Amino acid sequence: MADLPSSYAAIFLVGGRARRFAGCAKSELVVENETILERILSAAGDAAARVVVGARPADAKPLPAGVLQVLEDPPRSGPARSVAAGLAIVPDECERVAILGGDLPFLSAEALELLRGKADAAGAEAGAVFCDDAGRRQWLCGLWPTALIRRNAAGVEPGAPARRLFTGIEVETVHWDAAGPPPWFDCDTPADLEQARTWAADMK
Repeated sequence: MADLPSSYAAIFLVGGRARRFAGCAKSELVVENETILERILSAAGDAAARVVVGARPADAKPLPAGVLQVLEDPPRSGPARSVAAGLAIVPDECERVAILGGDLPFLSAEALELLRGKADAAGAEAGAVFCDDAGRRQWLCGLWPTALIRRNAAGVEPGAPARRLFTGIEVETVHWDAAGPPPWFDCDTPADLEQARTWAADMK
């Protein structure tokens, strides 16, 4: 990876109800012999801190050494509160924080490097977020200035949407033009999961 000027932490939000998967946590769905959580943790392997926020199934594999876990308070209180819980254990020296959904099977080190490069080029108070092919910002696939996210996360009420976290922050939009599935692709439905598995098999 290129020598980028800022250290970063990564927060992974895994606490959704996953009603479309009969209650199976989306982060524990398997794509090419790995759970999605295993894949995204590997993508952020160079992060100074990796924090998983949310309850995991009792039979889930243990998290890798060094990966932290915390629960949002109260449970299932939404993404903004989840990020606030994760920030509480992010080291102060991490200048930036990646905020990532737990259902991104094609997140990669290259994608995170692209976000870091775009954010750093825009300045210390700017964030960077991927856009999908329709131009929609994928808020749970971005990198942000930690201090400003801490400011916005302070006091967020249960149920607050993720976008509350990004108020007042300059945003660089990032498009994925490289070969292969986009890092912002999330597995919201069984059809999405089938598509992810097909793409992953084709990448062998």
